[in-house]
Amino acid sequence: MRPASLRLQAQIFNLGVQSQLIYRWNFLLRVAVSFVPLLGSVFLWQAAFAGKQTFGGYTFESMVAYFVIMILVDTATSPNEDDFQIADDIREGRINTLLLKPLGYRLYRFHLYASARLVHSAFAVVPLGVAMIWLAPYFHGLPWLENLPLALLAVVGAGLIQFFFCFTLAMLAFWILDIGSVTYIIYSIEFLLGGHIFPIDAFPAWLHHVCLSLPFAYEYYFPAAILIGHMQGAALLWGFVWQWAWIGFFYVLSGVCWKRGLHQYTAVGG
Repeated sequence: MRPASLRLQAQIFNLGVQSQLIYRWNFLLRVAVSFVPLLGSVFLWQAAFAGKQTFGGYTFESMVAYFVIMILVDTATSPNEDDFQIADDIREGRINTLLLKPLGYRLYRFHLYASARLVHSAFAVVPLGVAMIWLAPYFHGLPWLENLPLALLAVVGAGLIQFFFCFTLAMLAFWILDIGSVTYIIYSIEFLLGGHIFPIDAFPAWLHHVCLSLPFAYEYYFPAAILIGHMQGAALLWGFVWQWAWIGFFYVLSGVCWKRGLHQYTAVGG
């Protein structure tokens, strides 16, 4: 890659960081509010574990730790309306000025996504740190420290799936006026099958296997399962194979959708 191209990418990333710093208080508030549902989950699972030592292979402590980790993964990887921003760029003709630039639009959007996640995570360190001190007893006895390197690798993979999946969904704007309804339906399925409501290994065995063959599990559940020790051995290896296979799939699919969309795109406005 040419030095000029690297400088351009660095400038775009820096621009993304500066624009996201404007919303730093929004990030802090969003992270703080994200722990409110966790309190409800704690009370719910206290009732579910009444008289039980385990539920779906989880103790009460490991179940709470799982949902705490889900908040961390969500903070580090979830796009912040990137799909709607991309769709607006297409619909309103703002991509016109970028089509002839030396940097492709997908790479341009990736730098904006990555810079937003970096800023969001940086401003979330303090509230998350305080919360982790308070919730530390729930992590007692879990192999989270020795599993942390692999979990971080899984988080990187989760972020890549999130971006390329989000970009692919946004490409619908080339064919339909409003992508909102489709996006909300798919994200609702993602919320359930990605392990946000229940850990997917607490599902019936057949549904657990179905979830592990879909991309949603590798956006949220997979990093959390590694950190609390529920993914080991061959299952862990296959988990990474599936995760990176889905990354490759959405990378190719997003590129194909972008090229096909451009064939029928009419450059107006902008």
